[in-house]
Amino acid sequence: MQKPLLLLIKDTTREKIENEEILYATVEKHYTKIVLINDRNFIVRTSLRRFEKRLPPNLFIRIHKNYIVCLRHIRYVDTVVTMKNGEPLPISKEFKESFLSNFDII
Repeated sequence: MQKPLLLLIKDTTREKIENEEILYATVEKHYTKIVLINDRNFIVRTSLRRFEKRLPPNLFIRIHKNYIVCLRHIRYVDTVVTMKNGEPLPISKEFKESFLSNFDII
C-alpha cells in the first residue's frame, strides 16, 4: 500500500493528503506548489525533483521541467495538457514522448 503524503500546514499540525488528491505540482521560486483536486494548494520547501521522487511513478509523470501531473486527472492532451479542472499546463518536447508512452493511443 502506498503511503499517503503528509504535508505541513501550520506549526506542528499536519494534514493527511492522499496521492490521488494531487492534481499537479509546480515550481514556485525555491519551493514546490502542490495543487489539489478541491482547489486547495500548498507551498512546501522542497525542490520539484525531490518531491517527484516521493510520488508513485505509476500515478505521476513529469510533463515539463516545471510540472508534474497526476495521470488520473488529465482531461485532454494536445499542445498542452488540460487537467480535469480545466487548467492548461505546458508540455515540453523533452518530456512529451515519455508522457505519451503512458497511454494506449487508438
